Amino acid sequence: MSPSQKMAWGNVIVWVTYLVVLAIVLAANGTILFWQEDSLKNAFFTITGVAVAAFIIMLLFVWMRASRARVTIDERDHKIMNRANALAGPIAMTALAVTSLVLGLVYIEDKNSVMSPYFLMYVTLINVVVYRMAQATYTLVAYRRD
Repeated sequence: MSPSQKMAWGNVIVWVTYLVVLAIVLAANGTILFWQEDSLKNAFFTITGVAVAAFIIMLLFVWMRASRARVTIDERDHKIMNRANALAGPIAMTALAVTSLVLGLVYIEDKNSVMSPYFLMYVTLINVVVYRMAQATYTLVAYRRD
């Protein structure tokens, strides 16, 4: 298995676990005003911090194993990663546009409430997760096909 495949599997494991844990926390506590409650905000920051740390550890682990094993990355690997990045970018930008439009529509209708500044951070994080998941999914599919 190439280092690109290992990183793709690591991305899938880290970010799917992150999304499942967030979904469980939000389903158990509600989603409407979770950003106003300190315990939920702190849980979100803790879960996100753990996911980012796991992602960095996974990258370091794959990088150290590949350098120790003297694995070379060939033209096929470069081609697949270039295509994965070219595909993931527009998907992430579409997710950013859709998320922004949905938030805008929700808050335009309700003239008495104000959008939380935390939503900017959440939208950015959603965009990063969507990008990494799209990149990892395409990488795994492309290696399967070849």
